[in-house]
Amino acid sequence: MFEHRHNNSSVILTSQIALQGWYDIIGEKTTADTILNRLIHQSHRLELIGESMRKKRGISKQYYLGILPI
Repeated sequence: MFEHRHNNSSVILTSQIALQGWYDIIGEKTTADTILNRLIHQSHRLELIGESMRKKRGISKQYYLGILPI
C-alpha cells in the first residue's frame, strides 16, 4: 500500500508505540530502518502529550470495542 502511495497520496498512520519501539517490534534493524524511512520521510509528526481522553471523559472500553453505544 505505501509503495503505491509514496509521493502520490497522503497516508495517516496512528500508533501508541514510540518511534524507537518500532525497532523492537519489527525485529530486523535493516527492515525497520527501511519501513521507518518510508513512513517518516516528508512526514508531519504530531505527538500528543497528556492523559488519555478515554480516561478524562470516562468512556468505557466496551464503547471502543463497539459493544456499547454512548
